[in-house]
Amino acid sequence: METQDPSGAVSRIVSILRKITRMVQLLPFVYLLLLAVYLLTESILPEWALRIADNMLNAPLYAIAGMLGTGRLLKLCKWFKTACLLPVTTKIESYIDSFIITFTQNEVILINAALGIIMLAFVIIAYRHFFHARRTKTI
Repeated sequence: METQDPSGAVSRIVSILRKITRMVQLLPFVYLLLLAVYLLTESILPEWALRIADNMLNAPLYAIAGMLGTGRLLKLCKWFKTACLLPVTTKIESYIDSFIITFTQNEVILINAALGIIMLAFVIIAYRHFFHARRTKTI
């Protein structure tokens, strides 16, 4: 039986943890992008596609809380927290529609389109912030 090198085992664990951290960092932004596209195209999708998208993109509040907890554990930034909390706006809109004021179909389409635009703009701004940040020149 082979004995493993302790430094190799540690570097392997560090590599795995880095991959997990990267995945956790990107997951809310990918979800937000998919949700934004769904909200923007909701009015033109056929009924069967709406049902599939509703089932796939309906993140429960405990999943959002779990992502926020994971972000806190990994000490992730405010961009991550914002990306986790933006989908809650659709839950708030649904709650208001169900229990406080019933929106018309046109109002729902307008609200969802506005939320989709906000989410898409956030993803674009976050992408530019993280991947195309200006580098200051030192002379």
